[in-house]
Amino acid sequence: MLFGRRGNRGVAAIACLLAFLGSVPALADAPTDADRSQALALLLFGRQTCAARRANAPVATQVAQVTEESPSPSPTPIVTPGPPGAPGIPGLPPQGHNPTYQFYATPRPQPGASGEPSAPPVPTPTPNPSGSPEPVFLERGGETPPPIAPAGRATPTPSPEPTGVPTLAPGYVAVISDRVQGGTKKGQPSDAIGNVHIYYGEDEIVGDHAHFDGVRTITITGHPFLVNHRHDSILTADSISFDTISETAKLTGGTGETAEGIQIGFVHFKATDLHTDPDGSAHGLDPYVTTCENPRGGYHITGKSIDVVPGDKIVINKAVLWLGAAAVFYLPKLVIPLRTVEDQRARPQWFPEVGYDQYEGAWIKIHVPFGKDQYYYGYYILNYFTKAGLGIGYVGFYAAHSGRRSVSVNVYEQNNPLEGGKTYNAAIAEQENFTQHLRGNFQFAYQSNYGALTNVPPNETATAAIVHQTERTSQNYSINHSSVGTQSSTSSFSFTDTRQFNQFLNQAVSLNISNSSTNFETSSFQHTTEFDYLMHYTTTGADYQLEYNKTYTDQGFGINKIPEFQVRPYDFFQHFIFPISAQLTVGEYSQPSGEGSPTSLATWRGDAGVVLGPALAKVLGSDFQATVNVDQYAYGTGDLKAAIQQQMSLTTPIGSHVVNSLTYNEANYNGPALVPFQFLDQQPTQNLSNAQDLIRLFNDDVYSVALGWSTNFPLNANAQPVSYQITARPSARSVVLLSGAYVPGPGLGFETTNLQLSTPFGRDAALQFVSDLQWKGPEFFSNKIIYYTRVIGNCYQVRVLYSEASRSVNVGLSLLAFPNQTATFAIGQPGSIVPSTFNF
Repeated sequence: MLFGRRGNRGVAAIACLLAFLGSVPALADAPTDADRSQALALLLFGRQTCAARRANAPVATQVAQVTEESPSPSPTPIVTPGPPGAPGIPGLPPQGHNPTYQFYATPRPQPGASGEPSAPPVPTPTPNPSGSPEPVFLERGGETPPPIAPAGRATPTPSPEPTGVPTLAPGYVAVISDRVQGGTKKGQPSDAIGNVHIYYGEDEIVGDHAHFDGVRTITITGHPFLVNHRHDSILTADSISFDTISETAKLTGGTGETAEGIQIGFVHFKATDLHTDPDGSAHGLDPYVTTCENPRGGYHITGKSIDVVPGDKIVINKAVLWLGAAAVFYLPKLVIPLRTVEDQRARPQWFPEVGYDQYEGAWIKIHVPFGKDQYYYGYYILNYFTKAGLGIGYVGFYAAHSGRRSVSVNVYEQNNPLEGGKTYNAAIAEQENFTQHLRGNFQFAYQSNYGALTNVPPNETATAAIVHQTERTSQNYSINHSSVGTQSSTSSFSFTDTRQFNQFLNQAVSLNISNSSTNFETSSFQHTTEFDYLMHYTTTGADYQLEYNKTYTDQGFGINKIPEFQVRPYDFFQHFIFPISAQLTVGEYSQPSGEGSPTSLATWRGDAGVVLGPALAKVLGSDFQATVNVDQYAYGTGDLKAAIQQQMSLTTPIGSHVVNSLTYNEANYNGPALVPFQFLDQQPTQNLSNAQDLIRLFNDDVYSVALGWSTNFPLNANAQPVSYQITARPSARSVVLLSGAYVPGPGLGFETTNLQLSTPFGRDAALQFVSDLQWKGPEFFSNKIIYYTRVIGNCYQVRVLYSEASRSVNVGLSLLAFPNQTATFAIGQPGSIVPSTFNF
């Protein structure tokens, strides 16, 4: 069936059809009246049938094709123009056969046809990509809605692509039915009867009967339904009205379900007046939406109107949330995202957060989302605290369609009746893509609201960066400023030029100018300029690096490298019994004089470093590992110093349920510890050594007991504490953790033990409990935290969190259909406090 977008053009095409039909001579074997009626109806449904008389007409403009319906489809040729006097339609089927009529529409204008370059995609956030469209095979399915697989479950194995079956070209509309009836004059209605399938765009409409009004509209009745070609979204209705020019469908009494854009289960929805667009979007009135299989046992949302954008969002205006039969919340506009948002700051919440704490009192927090697409969206913030007052805010994200600019704005104002006045937070960021090689990033942040019980002066930060980058070079210019009230401020300008000469040689030149000031009891100001040149050269045998670094400051700190040269050979004793690596560093260094360094010093320095190991060995069934780091320093002043660091470990399994791990660390230093440079090669004044032992007893994941102690050398006269951690799983769904330390000695022993418990607490419910056990305190259980969760109707999860330390209670509600996306209306957003697994 051929359908167009413009009615006048369709009328002209039908006139051409009738004129052409009058010029066709009689067939050799006269068809029956039924065959002639079907043929005339086929032509009447056509749109540009005059094109059949043009010898140079492309195949895409031909009228239709008629094939036999058979269990195994066979290739069907595309209609081609015949010689003058030949029929303008394919041969009619023999009597007694049940034909399948396929009608092709003239292609609609496609995006990008004007030749203009398409805009680059918006960086973040973006809808989930749909990929390139897959071919749509014109092969009829059943007359009943096909089952769709719930999200989050294994999808059935796709059936192999049929062979020899025509496909739907982009922009075309195709109709397949058992038979066609209708008038033979222009503008007369026609009917497709029996297992009618209408293919277009992203969707397919199926029904028992389709009536064409002769102009542009097809009305489908007889248990009609609309399903997308991926079979993850389906709509059913009492009747469906399809506009063949705009390719939109209007459903009367429409209901549906979709697994598109969610992670678990389905989204079920219905509306009194539901219609769809060519891109698969749906719009309706008086909607009803839920992700619960049993809405009475779970939740559902009603509203005035609904807009469903596949893979992007569901928007409900004047939404009301129902828990069972109780209406619990109203929102002027509810946005349910069906796409992942990587920037967590852009996470709007469906419904309010509520809670209580001692300082702010009872509170409610609401995010009201706005925006129609990924180029401009966000949410308004409305918070109310019974003690802390009212807070309002705005979070918005803007991106240019060209992809050259993206801006985010986050501002918040909080009244503070407890301390008086108002506090503000603001964060503004802009990304500019000036050209393909030139980019800019600008940010500003201001914060004076730090939350309850925090009194810090306001601080602000401003940064600007411009980067020019080509295949082998890059230049980076940046300016930064930050301040904390009137107490301190810092400003800096930096420039870096990086060049890659070839695959072996590259260099970087940077300049940094900064100044800082403080104003506490006394005021101070510091100005610093630093220049750095770094060249890096790589060969097959070694890595070479040359650096010149000079710092100009009136404070006298830092080390100047004028210059420094490093060599790291790759093939240093490659075939030794254990790995050995080395690095040699030599250079001229200077230490400026000033307030930080009373005396100046300039001399050469050399550092020869060697790493021996790790050496691995089996010792009487145990695993032994050792590593040694050696550094030898020499200076132009005649000073020599050295450092040797050793790490060794021995892991011994004892049977199948016990493992003992012994670790020993030692550091030895020789030479003057604090000279000749004040800010380079500083060493401890005494040698250090430490031994640790950890013994673990375990039985799969049923229990694990770990005991550990540490000893420093030379031996400390005081007894060393013994740390312990006990983990047990009394059942498959419960976990108990105990951890603390035992200190030997009179009046010591056990003091505090941390307890963590997770256990089932009824059907589809769990309880987690965390507390500190005070063995010698007046209160045995202190710092208690209780976390309770329950899944209702396999639809949503209720979460309650109580904290004794902050004296707060948070209540949360999240949908199981959106566990990792923005469609979580969390009230307080409590999370799990006890790990569900543990390692051995």
